[in-house]
Amino acid sequence: MVGVGVIGYGYAGRVFHCPLIAQAEGLRLAAICSRDPQRREQARQQWNVRVYAQPEELLADEQVHLVVIATPHNTHHALGKLALQAGKHVVVDKPFTITTTEADDLITEARERALLLSVFHNRRWDWDYLTVRKVIEQELLGEVWQVESCVGRYGHSSRWRARRDSMGSLLHDWGAHLVDQAIQLMGLPHRVMAWRHFRVWQNDVESFIRAVLDYGEARTFAVEVNYLRAVERPRWYVLGDKGGLVKYGLDPQEKALIAGDITQAQEPPDHHARLWLYDGDQITEHTVESVRGDWREYYRNIAAVLLQGAELAVKPEEAREVIRVIEAALLSAETGEVVIL
Repeated sequence: MVGVGVIGYGYAGRVFHCPLIAQAEGLRLAAICSRDPQRREQARQQWNVRVYAQPEELLADEQVHLVVIATPHNTHHALGKLALQAGKHVVVDKPFTITTTEADDLITEARERALLLSVFHNRRWDWDYLTVRKVIEQELLGEVWQVESCVGRYGHSSRWRARRDSMGSLLHDWGAHLVDQAIQLMGLPHRVMAWRHFRVWQNDVESFIRAVLDYGEARTFAVEVNYLRAVERPRWYVLGDKGGLVKYGLDPQEKALIAGDITQAQEPPDHHARLWLYDGDQITEHTVESVRGDWREYYRNIAAVLLQGAELAVKPEEAREVIRVIEAALLSAETGEVVIL
């Protein structure tokens, strides 16, 4: 068994990491660190584990072999490096880091110490992403030339997510998942153009950002995180030479995980993807059954890597490229210029 320690018991640690770790064969949740005494007591009662007030205390625990960093974005580099230097394997919640320089530093540290380093891009197992990926791989739409991937709500960020120094940007939060999915589907773009707004909400972090990843040959992938979205729009909008796809709704696993059983995740029928396919002048419409992803696969893979020598599913070098695209998008938004990758 691999003993796991989680640093941070906010929403990410409490709702995502601890429940998923507890369901991964070969991993044992051993310790949780939080500076908040109430959260420490909550963690102790919920998981019956050792609790610590300081990261250094958890890192000194010899029964902890793998450390999960589930803290504000700007702490990922420092805490990740501290854990690697303590000889621990490390999983970092997304985003990997704020900058590529920080990401490179952690990758170098892990390589030199022959330690596992990965980033929690669990949304590679989202139902909507896997459904779109299947449609594209089956070439049902022909050559795909336009993809729009959007998430949003009408409401502001709060606490540390409202501050640029700790949050980074909307692309460092939800956007990190969207950029990772874009790279998985279409590879690295040639150039990036982005726009952002600081409307309505009085925060340091933008309320809207849209980045267009340009792949050349008139192929683009647009990523949008919009906290000014007063009206619903599709989660996915995909066009190819033979037709198009529209899909509404977020992955249902989070709601089920909060309720205590991720296997009970259900998607409303009106969230199923719709396809419009063209054959000459003929148009056919189809409903696509969603591919059921399973977030538990992320930590199952981590256990298989450490115990069986399996290949790592989410490599740090891949997560580093996500940060590189985010940096390019933010530079474009600031300068108004296209940024070449």
